Amino acid sequence: MKEFKEFKKNGIRILLFTTFFLFLALYMTQATGYNEYNQAKRTALTDYEISLFEQDLKEGKEINPDKYLKNQEKDYNNRLSKMGFFLSQEIEKTFQKGMNAFFKMLEDMAKTE
Repeated sequence: MKEFKEFKKNGIRILLFTTFFLFLALYMTQATGYNEYNQAKRTALTDYEISLFEQDLKEGKEINPDKYLKNQEKDYNNRLSKMGFFLSQEIEKTFQKGMNAFFKMLEDMAKTE
């Protein structure tokens, strides 16, 4: 019983310290404007892209937004991630079949009574 009380006391202490450090980290990112900076960087055009857009307007060229907006999203697909996705789909299918069979068996058992 004494061991459980010590474990409970230490567990609460660890939880409080973890929560406090997470709060500090989130507070610091908010206080330094890190998130706002990332959002502004993501949405703002560079000076070069703006000048290119203005030049095309002056020359009367057709405006295509894809020419000025660069794709900021990175593609993280690789063999390992594709294999993991395939594996998770197969596990899902197998689990679904197993659950359907289990409930079918329960349904059959209920009907025989």
